[in-house]
Amino acid sequence: MNLKDFKIANHLTTIFRHIVQIIAFILINYIILELIFSINLISFERLFKILPILNSPRNPISTGAGILEYIFFSIIEGIIPIFLLGVFILVILFTNRFFCGWICPIGAIQDACAAIPTNKRTLKISTHNSLLKIKYVIIIFLIILLIPLGIVYSTNISFYIEFRNNLGDFGDNPLSYFSLSEYIFVFFPDLVKEIFQEASLGPLFTNFLVFFISIFYLILIVLSVWYPRVYCRYFCPFAALSSTISDYSFLKLSRSPVRCVGRTECGICEKVCPKQIRILDEPFEFFTGKGECNYCLKCREACPYKAINIKIG
Repeated sequence: MNLKDFKIANHLTTIFRHIVQIIAFILINYIILELIFSINLISFERLFKILPILNSPRNPISTGAGILEYIFFSIIEGIIPIFLLGVFILVILFTNRFFCGWICPIGAIQDACAAIPTNKRTLKISTHNSLLKIKYVIIIFLIILLIPLGIVYSTNISFYIEFRNNLGDFGDNPLSYFSLSEYIFVFFPDLVKEIFQEASLGPLFTNFLVFFISIFYLILIVLSVWYPRVYCRYFCPFAALSSTISDYSFLKLSRSPVRCVGRTECGICEKVCPKQIRILDEPFEFFTGKGECNYCLKCREACPYKAINIKIG
């Protein structure tokens, strides 16, 4: 076996995962195919509407939504989204964060950035652990802001209307400012369209919040070249909620106490982990990085001792 064949054989999982990511990206955003080949694939919409864990297939052009958008929108409409919450919990319980590692379009974009050959960097453990809390703060903020709005809907409709109007965009699309998916596939195309129509950069500077968010997300995308999955780690609301459930998932990774030689003699699993998870500090029985593991399987693929296994149950 020559060196090229050896590298391919040693990275089969990653290659297969990237193929799945590309296919998922195109299918979820199938309007891209419509634009390229001038065909009508509107029938796909029915399929994806019954799979609310995925983003809307027409996300790139129209206002799309993922399962969290539907959940929060239902709450502010005074509806307890039992079905959607059930779907969300069941998906995480049975597949862990497989969606994040293999399906999510934003994850695919960040992985593409990380594929650019650079010296990957890591943050200090204390800094990393502090930044991990940001996404939970975002979720708590949204819950505190929106649940009272849902309660008011059924008690005082006039106050509800005033309350919601005062919230502005938060009242219509609660995750709009916190979702990189919303920014890339909905907000940014609309902004570019306005810029071209006006033939100036005016739309970018008319609203300070728009300008700030644009710069912030641009910085995040650039940083993902050196810090893989930086948005997923610290800011993604979906990651915040799914990480609280993933420890209870039936699908996990485990380490063999016989084969694993530890950090001093090896530690390769931690070096290749895109989420900077301290795998070797976690129990042998299973590890999820406190819910941060995206199940990309890079650690399993890179382990020279074949000490990492997929665990079901």
